[in-house]
Amino acid sequence: MAKMVKGAKRYLLLRGRDEDGDDIVIDVFSKKEIDIALKEGRVQEDDHVVKVELMGKVDLRKPEKSKKR
Repeated sequence: MAKMVKGAKRYLLLRGRDEDGDDIVIDVFSKKEIDIALKEGRVQEDDHVVKVELMGKVDLRKPEKSKKR
């Protein structure tokens, strides 16, 4: 997995749906990569592209439970 810094922007290409009707993420691009993909025809005008910006880190670990006596 690539390391991302705060403020980094990525573009998610969404194409198609799964069995539940949810979108499927096909690929993740930087701005430079998405421009190249558009020129090469790998991304089309009718595809869904979502811009995502990293806002900061979130601690997803479970908090330790304190033992009360």
